[in-house]
Amino acid sequence: MSPERIRRELFKRRKKIKQADIARACGVTRTTVTNVIDRTAVSERVARAIAAAIGRVPEEVFPERVWPAGDP
Repeated sequence: MSPERIRRELFKRRKKIKQADIARACGVTRTTVTNVIDRTAVSERVARAIAAAIGRVPEEVFPERVWPAGDP
C-alpha cells in the first residue's frame, strides 16, 4: 500500500485518525510514524498500529516486510 493511500485511509475513517494519535499510543514521535509510512524507518510496533488504525493487516499495508508468524 502506498504512503499516500495509507494517509487517505487514516483520514477517511469516521473518526479521523491522526498520525500524532498513533505516535502517542506507541510512545514515539509523529516523525517516526511518518517515516514508517514513508518506509524510511522500520518499526514493527508502529507498522502494526498503523495497520490496525485503518482496519487492515500489516501484511497488506506493508507487503515488502517479512512478518513473524503469529502476534507478538
